[in-house]
Amino acid sequence: MERYLLNKKIESEIKHASGLDEGISFARKMQMKIGLTRTAQIARYYSRMLKQNEFGKLDDFFFSREILPPGGKEYWFFDVVSTSGDKTQLVLTFGRSDTKALVNKHAAQAGNVAAVGWFFCEKKKVFLEKSLHLQTSKTGLKTESFEFKGAFPTYELTVGRNIKLKLSKPKNGITYKASPVSAKNLGIGMLTMYLDVQGKINGKKFKGVGYIQKVVVVAPFIPWNWLRVTFADHSALDVFVAKLSINSLSYNLLNNATYTLASGKTYRLKGAQIRRLAADRWLLEGQGVAAYLTTYAFKSFILKGRGEFHYDEYLVECKDFTFRNVTKQDGIGMVEDAYGFML
Repeated sequence: MERYLLNKKIESEIKHASGLDEGISFARKMQMKIGLTRTAQIARYYSRMLKQNEFGKLDDFFFSREILPPGGKEYWFFDVVSTSGDKTQLVLTFGRSDTKALVNKHAAQAGNVAAVGWFFCEKKKVFLEKSLHLQTSKTGLKTESFEFKGAFPTYELTVGRNIKLKLSKPKNGITYKASPVSAKNLGIGMLTMYLDVQGKINGKKFKGVGYIQKVVVVAPFIPWNWLRVTFADHSALDVFVAKLSINSLSYNLLNNATYTLASGKTYRLKGAQIRRLAADRWLLEGQGVAAYLTTYAFKSFILKGRGEFHYDEYLVECKDFTFRNVTKQDGIGMVEDAYGFML
């Protein structure tokens, strides 16, 4: 329901925003309208997947390339986080658009994806940043640089010789969420898997958790902040704030924040807001919840196509987290700072 309301608000703001579509040709606007309308079909597919709980359908979706309508975007996102007391974290993302788009100057269109991979293991290393041909099959995704294969809920991620990870179902808690969203002409489909991870990163032994996601969206990219921190006990803090800026005005469209125990029990956090402090520090404040985080690694993305969008990833360490009677200082994760506008 919250995501539905988000899209309703986005749609309303876009329709009434003076000058927001300035510079877009009439033909392109018509293509976008057709594409946005067709997205309802994609959302209905996700809805069936949710109701039926057919895990094979999850792999069908995750391991396939969608036929993207005008305005469509498709991307995969992997965030692998250590729960062993160190700050090791690996991020791999790759995706494409219905028309030519550039991610850090690398093209993402048709059979190619723009891929970026980086990790922190005692120090930061960018191990992948290029355009790649993506091969899909019923059991996996493969490029010349990496391979992700398996069947729900057991997978393997291999990147060269120094990154080999096995992903499996956790003993407790939720394993996946499939989120279909449609609001008239806007549509978003998301599949997120929460898995345990073991193996090696940079040739060194690794143990932690994985946040594995595929997203199909036919809607504008608008500014957002996302914070996710995983603690040593496998509990997780997850905060997403979407906003829309028109001229000098800024609207908070969605504020969705949760704290989830390892058992899967979830608490919704009210009024959570993310503030960036000096020196790339971050403060989360809400009703009965607070967290202070510091950045230990950073990677920027610039997306160019029908507009320009900046997407900055900050790997963070949670120095202090308080919720009710719980206090923790052992979490690591990511803050996304996304801004700009892209159709």
